[in-house]
Amino acid sequence: MNNYIKSFTKKMDKLLWKEEFTNIIYLHDKEDNERLDQVIFLKKKNEDVVGFYIRGNNPLISVNKVYSLDDFNLYATYDELIEYEEKNFKLFKTECIRLYFNPDYNELLGIFLSDIDGFSSLIILFLQDEIQIVNDCKISDIDSVFEKFFLQVSVGNIIVYEKINPKNVWMLL
Repeated sequence: MNNYIKSFTKKMDKLLWKEEFTNIIYLHDKEDNERLDQVIFLKKKNEDVVGFYIRGNNPLISVNKVYSLDDFNLYATYDELIEYEEKNFKLFKTECIRLYFNPDYNELLGIFLSDIDGFSSLIILFLQDEIQIVNDCKISDIDSVFEKFFLQVSVGNIIVYEKINPKNVWMLL
């Protein structure tokens, strides 16, 4: 595990591990009601958030709501933003995390989050200038999701680290 991957595993431990998520928050530009596809926020049960922003190869991460502190500098481009929450999002506690890294570069391609049984899950895919979300994806279907979105990377070569309860350690798969 190189230092780049260690850094991300530490961030995910602190921000996502054993957290209960109640929803996904999307931002829309109030002027044209267009969704900003480069940013999302995961809403925790305690109303805190974990935000992800992509513009290039790696996501920026924030624990601040956009109205509190604009860590992603969105107000440089947009005058007013509106929050929308995902409909029919299932509450789940993160007891399995998988991180997917590009084998050739220090680049996080995606994050898989699920409860211990895999009944509720979420994949966050970091494309060059947008974030794609796939809800309730089975672990057995992850390869097909990556094949659909990451044509430039061979799925068999992607570096995957997993942390699953009760082991509580990061393992290379």
